[in-house]
Amino acid sequence: MTSSASGTARGRVALVVLGCSKNQVEAESMSSRLAGLGWELTADAAEADVTVVHTCGFLEAARREATDAVFRLRRSAPRTFLVMTGCFAQFLNGKHPAGVDAVLGTGQFHRLPELIEKKKGLRTVPASPGGFHGEGTPRPLLRGQLSSYLRISEGCRHRCTFCLIPQLRGELKSRPPADVLSEARGLMDRGIRELVVISQDTTGYGGDLRPSSSINDLLKKMASWNDLKRIRLMYAYPSEVGERLIRLLAEEPKLCGYLDMPLQHLSDPILKAMGREWGETRTRSLLDQMEKKVPHLALRTTFMVGFPGETDEDFRKMLGVVEEGRFEHVGVFAYSPEERSPSARRPGRVPPALAEERMQALLHAQSVVMARRAKKRNGAQIEVMVESSPDGWTARAPWQAPEVDGQVILDRYPDTEGFYQAKITGMKGIDLKATLSPKERGKKKVLQSSRRA
Repeated sequence: MTSSASGTARGRVALVVLGCSKNQVEAESMSSRLAGLGWELTADAAEADVTVVHTCGFLEAARREATDAVFRLRRSAPRTFLVMTGCFAQFLNGKHPAGVDAVLGTGQFHRLPELIEKKKGLRTVPASPGGFHGEGTPRPLLRGQLSSYLRISEGCRHRCTFCLIPQLRGELKSRPPADVLSEARGLMDRGIRELVVISQDTTGYGGDLRPSSSINDLLKKMASWNDLKRIRLMYAYPSEVGERLIRLLAEEPKLCGYLDMPLQHLSDPILKAMGREWGETRTRSLLDQMEKKVPHLALRTTFMVGFPGETDEDFRKMLGVVEEGRFEHVGVFAYSPEERSPSARRPGRVPPALAEERMQALLHAQSVVMARRAKKRNGAQIEVMVESSPDGWTARAPWQAPEVDGQVILDRYPDTEGFYQAKITGMKGIDLKATLSPKERGKKKVLQSSRRA
């Protein structure tokens, strides 16, 4: 991507984005701000005067990825002024890694334009973490893009013992509702038809504001907009999913019956050690309530295996609830002993090989569930959203969030983005296969798919 807000650019800037969707949104805001100040954006660090590596620091693997990225960039672009930003920069707490010219913690993003203008290193990371959102600066969109993330808050008020997010991003800081709705409306006016609502804790939204607000209020307002077709809620915290939200999921078609709600575990001793607020009984009660009240519920969750002290019996609790077929999508990751987290001091470390075995067992159990669901859907007509992406055309069903839930692989793709009818014909991995309905083929010219089949 290259752009400049003026005829004469101040210089070229490349952004390398690592980590989650929240990092992506943050980087998009930063890039738009820099373009507005006259910097030219380029995808080639070798051509850039400045390269910003926006990092994740949640896990050791992510920090290794960031270190490796810096090493590769320094070799391929030795003359670029290299700035490290994001969670790993905050994690370093003032340390200066080799190959990096400047470090900006998560509470310092506002200083990026000044820093790259002067090209003078800023190495002191403040104690207070934070985040960045460029209000009034439209984020870049692709031609034909229909889906966009909408970041509504920063930080987290929970204190899970395995998690570094409060240290890296701080306490919960909700954006004002008017600010969020203004951005959402602006995205919709530019052609976005699906908003994917994200933060570290979406269901905690608004509790820190005065007067207070709530995620339910935001969702109801956005759902009232005629041109908006889909809204997805990611990163819900189980104890904050109340009756109002469940009713919204049940009654508002634009929410697609979809909810991403990481449970992390299902064993009472492990949940207590994790610092989670609910145990198995209340969690299962919530699952029962949602299944009863939300038609076509599409529930995504995430589990952690190998937490210190996890026994075979603890693991079987998770395995059992997955085998019951309660979830549309399941993500699994192995516990990482982060030295600054309380859980790192717990005894009973699970051997990595055993944690890997348990992870694969959970993933296999969910693959069986997904195959069973796909078989029941075989031959069904569904609405798919077709949009452009960096990889070409993509299509997704109402129960699929971008990037994490797979996609619908069509036999042919329209040459125009939009919502189309398709018939499910099978499954490949976590993806569904489908044929574009004949009446859709007659509406518009279709192109032979260049996607994998």
